[in-house]
Amino acid sequence: MSFIRNNKQSLLSLSVALGISLLSACGGSSDSNETPLTPPANNGANEPTWVQGVFQPSSDFVAQCQSPRSGSSPITGIAYPDKAGSELHEKHWQRAFTHETYLWYKEVVDKDPKNFGLVEYFNQLKTTAVTDSGAPKDQFHWMQPTSEVEEQTQLGVTYGYGISFDFQSSQVPRSWQVKNVTPDTQAFDLGVSRGSKLLEIDGIDFVNTVSQSDVDAINDAMFSRNEGESHTFKFVDINNVEYEVILQTAAISGKPLQLAKTIDTAQGKVGYLLLNSFNNTVVEKDLFEQFTQFSNEQITDLVVDLRYNGGGFIALSSQLAYMVAGEVATQNKLYERIVYNDKIASEVIPFFDVTLDLRRLIGGDSIIQENQPLPTLDLPRVYVLTTGSSCSASESFINALVGVGVEVIQIGDTTCGKPYGFVSEDNCGSTYFTVQFKGENHLGFGDYADGLIPTELPEAGKDYQIQGCPIQEDYLNALGDEQEILLSSALYYLAHNTCPEIENNASLTLTQSTTPRVNAASSVGTGPAVKTRTPRQDAIISDIYFDKFRDIKSKVGEQ
Repeated sequence: MSFIRNNKQSLLSLSVALGISLLSACGGSSDSNETPLTPPANNGANEPTWVQGVFQPSSDFVAQCQSPRSGSSPITGIAYPDKAGSELHEKHWQRAFTHETYLWYKEVVDKDPKNFGLVEYFNQLKTTAVTDSGAPKDQFHWMQPTSEVEEQTQLGVTYGYGISFDFQSSQVPRSWQVKNVTPDTQAFDLGVSRGSKLLEIDGIDFVNTVSQSDVDAINDAMFSRNEGESHTFKFVDINNVEYEVILQTAAISGKPLQLAKTIDTAQGKVGYLLLNSFNNTVVEKDLFEQFTQFSNEQITDLVVDLRYNGGGFIALSSQLAYMVAGEVATQNKLYERIVYNDKIASEVIPFFDVTLDLRRLIGGDSIIQENQPLPTLDLPRVYVLTTGSSCSASESFINALVGVGVEVIQIGDTTCGKPYGFVSEDNCGSTYFTVQFKGENHLGFGDYADGLIPTELPEAGKDYQIQGCPIQEDYLNALGDEQEILLSSALYYLAHNTCPEIENNASLTLTQSTTPRVNAASSVGTGPAVKTRTPRQDAIISDIYFDKFRDIKSKVGEQ
């Protein structure tokens, strides 16, 4: 029985509940690294007035911009609604928007916006509470130019070289190691290999330079948005062989389902998926086809590799969980409950059991027939490979399966810790991300702000500890290789029902490590730091898709 066909009111309600307060914004131009501007003086009677603890609706300030845009977005074609205003109007919009929608709005100290620049003011509109580990509870407060966000979410591209790095140290001595290379990119074709360490960019010593001008040049090369710009990279691979490649910046579309295979073991056929993202609608078609194949092959176990998956569409992670667990395990159970602040009613995300044709629902071309029953494996246990780059919808996948009684064996590092989400909002050319909800599984658990932790012997009452093996990846083998440390650990656990022994905290006994890892947490560098993007920041951009998912639910409900 399809939840979609028989629960239209539930599917519509999330759109209705949020639409009134969250769908009235628009564009600006600022990012989180911008130097705070000098607050403007109150030069007229039309300037808003701050009274502590007294809040006007955000609609009173929306699209009143210091630098209003004209015309339409070249990406979406939607006309800019901006009109003349001031930076103070924009800050009052930030304040009202936070008070209306922020999950912890009661923990925000209400300060006079006249005393801050635009970015500085938004940065402090959040809770100062900390988690059990002492980390900030809110690590997801973010603003970015709307034009950049539209490129990534509407066009599905980012600019770069298709190389993912482990930023082990960004100060001298710097250490960036290649984690993954996107297939069908120039870097992939020229042989940039997993495990390689970056030595030079355009002849500049990446590891040791302390010159600010050198670091500026490195940043310009690494984060260029000028498509076709050439730069020379020198690497050293895991065999200590140096090599150079000339790479051009490009629009990288990515390949979310990078690898899928069936592994024959003494215990039976094991399916393996390397899924790097839930934020590309092609995933729905890819997973449907792959699980159909797995079902036909009658696999008995499954390894889902989410080590670099920063999240995306909740609908896709829900479909994946359903295909793993099946109808019996998920019947009459929820995938995730979305809990907002006390001004907005909570909502339920189901285990989606049919195809949705997500690409068509967000305005693209149809790529899969809708309302087809999803293939299922009906597995009582699943192995999930994780690192600190496994965020958001990836964590929901684990938490949701645990919530319905599927045994999850987590292999790898603690996840990034993002049980929270948001519906992004644009105003005056800036897109704002502020925590608006927490996700909980069927049992009501969602408190894993410090991550989901693989633990050999989980403690009672600590639901953030997941049965499994804490193991750090070592980059010595290709992803999907049966000797790769996380995959081989999962296969070992499958055969012996216990974790493998580890030597030097970097390798299995059957895979001797020759390259020691830099401990990024303990390393102390010097000199100017090269820019990086944290997994949490990447997850924030991925989660902009929740906004589209909310619209998807409405459209599905209308069918």
